[in-house]
Amino acid sequence: MKLLVLLVCLVGLVPVDVDGSAFQFGAMIKLKTGKNPLAYNGYGCYCGLGGGKQPLDATDWHCRSHRSSSRGCNPVVVPYKYSIQGSQIVCGGGSTCQTTACECDKAAAECFKRTLGTYNKSYKNYLNLRCRGSRPSC
Repeated sequence: MKLLVLLVCLVGLVPVDVDGSAFQFGAMIKLKTGKNPLAYNGYGCYCGLGGGKQPLDATDWHCRSHRSSSRGCNPVVVPYKYSIQGSQIVCGGGSTCQTTACECDKAAAECFKRTLGTYNKSYKNYLNLRCRGSRPSC
């Protein structure tokens, strides 16, 4: 956890084209939402470690979708290239896996922006043991 905190704290100091997609995803979240990326770590049943049962809200659904959108390319460890054009994130360059990881992170950051109004602070650091209901099939 201390490493994650350090990584996120450094996001503002790291150029966009630096390898390490955890940095890159954090920068995308900050760009799209204006929030510290740590606001989404440990949120609900799917954001961060853990995951299971019914997502709690739209933000949690986006975290669940983010997990399944990578198609086998782990966006946490696959570095990728992207640029910022105005307020738009443009993925490009690299392998198919790198582009997939970038598009996956981009989609999640854009979803977080759309659901800013429903972000529920009480779901931050939510204990996975409290997650209820059946796991969605898709």
